[in-house]
Amino acid sequence: MEIERLKTFLSVAQYGSFQKAAQRAFLSQRAVSKRITAIEQELGVTLFDRGRNRITLTSEGRLFLSSAQDIVNSYTNTVAEIQQVKQSSPEVLRVGYFSAFEQQLLQNAIFKMLQDNPRMQVIIKEGSNEHLTRMVKNGDLDLALSINYGQPSVKSTAQLQTKAIFSETMVMGVSTLNPLSKQTVLASADIKDVPILYYSSESSTFLLESFLASFPFIQDYEQIRRVASVEQMNILVALNKAFAFYPEGLIPSTLKNDHIRFLPFADKSTQSYTIDAVYKNVRLSHTLKRLLTELCN
Repeated sequence: MEIERLKTFLSVAQYGSFQKAAQRAFLSQRAVSKRITAIEQELGVTLFDRGRNRITLTSEGRLFLSSAQDIVNSYTNTVAEIQQVKQSSPEVLRVGYFSAFEQQLLQNAIFKMLQDNPRMQVIIKEGSNEHLTRMVKNGDLDLALSINYGQPSVKSTAQLQTKAIFSETMVMGVSTLNPLSKQTVLASADIKDVPILYYSSESSTFLLESFLASFPFIQDYEQIRRVASVEQMNILVALNKAFAFYPEGLIPSTLKNDHIRFLPFADKSTQSYTIDAVYKNVRLSHTLKRLLTELCN
């Protein structure tokens, strides 16, 4: 599906008019109509109800809207990154992180590097542990952060190397509406039947397997569920709709509030985790060596 067609679809959805979308894109109204019709034929659905005075999205159109926006955003970001690399200084650092929790470790380290070298170009990706590890292996990223919790952050391979840069224990977020929030620790029986959330921007079998390995008494895989944003996870926990995993030591102050208590588990030894830097097992560039040094400080 062509990007320009998707951009046209988004414009028509925004303005509710073929004419206005055509004017914005310096196209004829007929050209805009042909692009929308082409998308509808490719998908096999009608995306717009074409009224006399206004065009509105159908239910299928509303469903397609967010996906189209994601595709266009991803394309636009990739083009910008390519241009950035073309115009950049020789020093380009490409890094990835898997959640809003450990990203601050990258942010602090890269901030120090930019203080010394403002011309250094930085490309940053967020994705699942599996996706980021694959990008490092393929040479698309210089380094990514992953988590060692319940299972190694990377399966044994000669291609990749890992270095622990941070360690702590996992805790459980519990609403103050829940009587369990009055406890000082949680036992396995306390969480046996409650829905438990974890955050990942992408679907992640790796993280699910990590959490299940740390709680072998959980037999129902459906008990542990992924949410696509930290904010969504936080509000569901605060309103006592679920418990959630949080990495102690990396919980931003913006997520801490009077409605959630972060409780450790009775057996802390089984809940330790490390954040690992993952990179290719090759001769490291000066820039990557500096990043590893800053991450470990």
